[in-house]
Amino acid sequence: MLSPWQSIVSRIRGAGFSATAAIASFAIILAFALGDYVGQSRNESPVEQSISKILAKNPTPLERNILERAAIEAVLKASGDQWANYFPQESVEGLTQTLEGRYSGIGIWLRKNKSGVLEVSSVQVDSPAAKAGVKVLDSLVDINGVDLEGASIATAIAALRGSPNTKVSIGLERNQDLIRLEITRQSILNGDVVAYQLATKVVYIQISSISSQVSNDVAIALAKYPHTGGIVLDLRDNPGGLINVAVDVASQFLPEGTVVSYSRKNDSEVVLESKNKNPETAPMTVLISRATASAAEVIAGALQDRNRAVIIGEKSYGKGTVQEIIDLVDGSKLEITIGKYRTPNGRIIDQVGIAPDLLIPDEEEISKALLVLSGLSAIGND
Repeated sequence: MLSPWQSIVSRIRGAGFSATAAIASFAIILAFALGDYVGQSRNESPVEQSISKILAKNPTPLERNILERAAIEAVLKASGDQWANYFPQESVEGLTQTLEGRYSGIGIWLRKNKSGVLEVSSVQVDSPAAKAGVKVLDSLVDINGVDLEGASIATAIAALRGSPNTKVSIGLERNQDLIRLEITRQSILNGDVVAYQLATKVVYIQISSISSQVSNDVAIALAKYPHTGGIVLDLRDNPGGLINVAVDVASQFLPEGTVVSYSRKNDSEVVLESKNKNPETAPMTVLISRATASAAEVIAGALQDRNRAVIIGEKSYGKGTVQEIIDLVDGSKLEITIGKYRTPNGRIIDQVGIAPDLLIPDEEEISKALLVLSGLSAIGND
């Protein structure tokens, strides 16, 4: 049976990354710890052999899984994949809960920015974090006094989780100012969609992240609120989420045809399509911001390319890479990049983002959306 780190190396190679440099770098670190290099056995790689020797000879008791985790994280870092993550067994449940939109915590999504610093990518509406004043793009410095420099997303998520009504202290950096907040955790459940009647026959739908129930919740909102006058879909500060759910959301507004595509190494192009023969036809605007990312950008890009909606706001984040979550032999999970999204017209999103049709400051977006919908409705009635 392959060890977790061997599974990692195999998967990274399959995804198109050269793991040789990563393994070599980690082997050098381990060799330094050993003080000498003892050669490679017939049945073990240098990394496995080094781990075994460290466990056998180090005067301090160590656990193999801790060293294997360090090897995995070193390989991921050396691969250059900014969005790669490793979720050890104890973090997998937290990952699953986040994607399902149910957990006990403070209501934020995290990502690593281009400098490798953990930052807030989304704050859920009415969550403990929102009420405490946490903002999108805040850097997360520490949790309960433990410095997070070099920490993985899985480690930070695990530290933020806890029983409802317990407190967690976090240090944030915002515009070079250090902010300390004490926040009480709460149970978070299916709060990723907020909808209400914005104006006569106009529905406002905000999606704060794309978890498993979002498409169903959007459908419920459309059924509940009259919207022949228009739809305002708010994707501002949405960090993305599940691509299949994003395609389902976009498909509610798009007739049959391409929503997004991407290519995998040594494989044919993957095309994800709408199969909806009776989509929503009301006039539509989509609000985006500089923190709108990933699967949320896929929705905006598809609606823009297919002339289904007017995109309003700021240029989006530009996180247009496809990640795949892979089960490893010990129950842990690996998230690695396998491709780059393309909009229906073939535009690359990664490092580019979605440019709005109307560049509007955040505080004016909703009022401008209503004006646009009014104009679109007038055109439709001519």
